[in-house]
Amino acid sequence: MGIKDLIKSFGSKQRNMKTLIKNIDEQDRAETIVENRKMSSNERELLRFQNEEREEQIKEALEFQRKKREHGINFEHNPLDVKNITNHTDWEVLKERNQFSNQKNIFVNQPSVLKGDRNMFKTNRKLMDNGNVLKNNGGYI
Repeated sequence: MGIKDLIKSFGSKQRNMKTLIKNIDEQDRAETIVENRKMSSNERELLRFQNEEREEQIKEALEFQRKKREHGINFEHNPLDVKNITNHTDWEVLKERNQFSNQKNIFVNQPSVLKGDRNMFKTNRKLMDNGNVLKNNGGYI
């Protein structure tokens, strides 16, 4: 038994499985068509509405499970086994003293970078041409 025979045997198993699934699918479709023809139009309409409601419930449950899983991935794991500062631990962020409570402006004690700059509001004439068009490395934009 060579490699070709081995490949053919795998291929034949797949082909047999595909034909089996196809036959079962066709038989199922035929059975559903027969069942639908036996029902009245009102029964078919009611069944359709029930299926739509069922699909909506499935969709909502799936969204809930996805959000639950995402929350678990984002917040409920602790691979480094360290304390989380947002939980109730020894150091609580919200109980800290306000660092800015005594100052109305946090920049009061810091010197301004722009203080005393006389040329702050002047334009750079070297960048402008006669027609007030900005130059870009010697060329016009």
